[in-house]
Amino acid sequence: QKEILCEICHGSGCKPGTNKNTCSTCNGQGQVRKSRSMGFASFVTVEPCSACRGEGSIIQTPCSECKGNGKKKGTKKISFDIPSGVETGDYTVPEEGNEMPGGINGDLIVRIRVQPHPKFKRDGMDIFYDQDVSMVDAALGREIIVPTLDGTEKIKVESGSQPNTIIKLKGKGVPRMNSKNRGDQFVRIVVTIPKKLNKHQKNLLEEFEKSKE
Repeated sequence: QKEILCEICHGSGCKPGTNKNTCSTCNGQGQVRKSRSMGFASFVTVEPCSACRGEGSIIQTPCSECKGNGKKKGTKKISFDIPSGVETGDYTVPEEGNEMPGGINGDLIVRIRVQPHPKFKRDGMDIFYDQDVSMVDAALGREIIVPTLDGTEKIKVESGSQPNTIIKLKGKGVPRMNSKNRGDQFVRIVVTIPKKLNKHQKNLLEEFEKSKE
């Protein structure tokens, strides 16, 4: 809710069909000069006109809807584009704040909260993503497909990759506001260990362990 122009008088503050009258006190100047003498010197001061409150005109017949204010409390629906790369914080929409009759509107301050993603984690302009890889694939190496903000990307898991190995995807992060540059995406290799093994699988692992001796 904000102050909007009165739809009855269109911001003039006057009853439809009537107009403002020029203030007779200041002759429409909105200010008056006052002089005073102190000994041999005289001083002139300029003050806002008290009759018209500095407006230069007087509303003789105020609008019944806004009582001569030219604006009132109301609501207005607007749409605007959220720029890429925006972070949690305040974002300014120019001239969509309180409407001012005959002047420039104020600004609308929108508080943006960036919701967390179930898989991607953001740190500034960089994106972090955890990729599960079986212990066999980590040991032997494999090409895998991972999601990015732009779709999917094929990456190579090198043979012998250790848990928490980081693979960098340059330029696959969040765009920087008002710039063509982007952050990076970092893929962390999470080596998964099976919780249950059948007898044959256990025997294979035991044979592998013995072969190292």
